[in-house]
Amino acid sequence: MKPIIITLLYLTFGNEIKMETFEINTTCDSWFHTNVAQIENKKKTLFSGRTYHVYKDKKVIGYICADEPPQ
Repeated sequence: MKPIIITLLYLTFGNEIKMETFEINTTCDSWFHTNVAQIENKKKTLFSGRTYHVYKDKKVIGYICADEPPQ
């Protein structure tokens, strides 16, 4: 299987979006469900979601998974 590039997007305290890119050797869906935890949001407000995703103690706001790194 050809290595796949995955990029996780994080929102920092300064409202900046940071990216972390690395290679995986499984499918995107399999890696995401194995390594990213889904946590129930205890503080529910009008515009907050019911759950959020965490990878290595960072809140994940999205991810890109492809054969090439994002431009």
